[in-house]
Amino acid sequence: MLIVTFDSYAAKINLAHTMKHEHFDQLLSTLAEQSGLTVNSVSVDQKALKVRLVQNTSTSTSTDVIIVPADHLGLDKYANYSVIPSSLIADTTDKRTLDTAKLNNQLLGIPIIQGNHLLLFYNKQYVKEPIENWQDIYSFKSSLPEEVKLVTWSFMEMYWFIPFLSAFNGDLIVDNKAQLNTPAMQSALKFVWDLSKQNLVDRQCDYTCSNNAFKAQQAAFTIDGAWALKTYDQALGDNLGMQQLPKLNGEYMQPYYSTFVLAFPNDGLNGANKENLFKFAKLVQAEKFQTMIWQQLQDIPINTEVLNKLKAQQGSWLSTLIDAMQFTKPMLSTPSMIIVWEVLNKGFIRYGSGALTAEQAGLFMQGLAERSIANEGDE
Repeated sequence: MLIVTFDSYAAKINLAHTMKHEHFDQLLSTLAEQSGLTVNSVSVDQKALKVRLVQNTSTSTSTDVIIVPADHLGLDKYANYSVIPSSLIADTTDKRTLDTAKLNNQLLGIPIIQGNHLLLFYNKQYVKEPIENWQDIYSFKSSLPEEVKLVTWSFMEMYWFIPFLSAFNGDLIVDNKAQLNTPAMQSALKFVWDLSKQNLVDRQCDYTCSNNAFKAQQAAFTIDGAWALKTYDQALGDNLGMQQLPKLNGEYMQPYYSTFVLAFPNDGLNGANKENLFKFAKLVQAEKFQTMIWQQLQDIPINTEVLNKLKAQQGSWLSTLIDAMQFTKPMLSTPSMIIVWEVLNKGFIRYGSGALTAEQAGLFMQGLAERSIANEGDE
């Protein structure tokens, strides 16, 4: 836990976040020092967030504000998020980001970072130029040292499965209904698990393993989020290359695009700490903090004035991140989305273990998703 105190009379905010950035707590520390607030910040595993919100109560130790991917707004049933008044959204906010923070047409979050999309990073020791097609990756295997992985990503996390599914023209939710039993899903399951069977990717290498391997220059390629650029740049320097995800079988691999948002559980914006939360919300949208988002995290700000200034000043990294957003799909913020993620993970594991065929996995996931969504509505 990071506890940052500006002075002995500072107002207090309890904050929980799911950011994977190594530098995020430092950013909050800087904000606290400049604002006169005491920010008690704790990093929370995404899977534990729902439990935390359910157990959250209006006490001196409860969570006042969270910073999470916008799809977590689907937990409103448990969290009772404040509806954000339009007056609290800065005029400089990129208005398209607001759509990611709405649930049932109500704005429940304040976007502070946009993008959050996956890219292909490569090590220029092994790969000299960007690639166009996924299959181009295979050609590098024979030239790599034995101890260097060809390509790595967090294989068992479903966020990384989406670009493969998209290349077969699939998605998880279509017209607000789960779409898990489709030919696209079956093809994507087979394709991704075949990569593991062919030893082209290590399915046991989780996010930490994948991230560390690439930082140690023990992987030629890695699929990772925009959030990882800062640490990779520091670790690889001139050896770092970055591009949008390549085409697969002639189709663009489209990762999800999202935002990180501020949200206020227990209707905190209308509670006892309202004044401090309004102050905090305005600070994270303002020029100074938004500029630090790029400078310290190398993430994409939502403040359009800051973004335009940075684009004029910075080199190719920011342009690459922004250009790659053209080939993304917005991630929905609905209660169903949270259920579908969990169901997809179950089906993915059962297919990979050989317990189900791809066809059976599709039927299993669709049935489980429909029942779970119906039960959620009945509660």
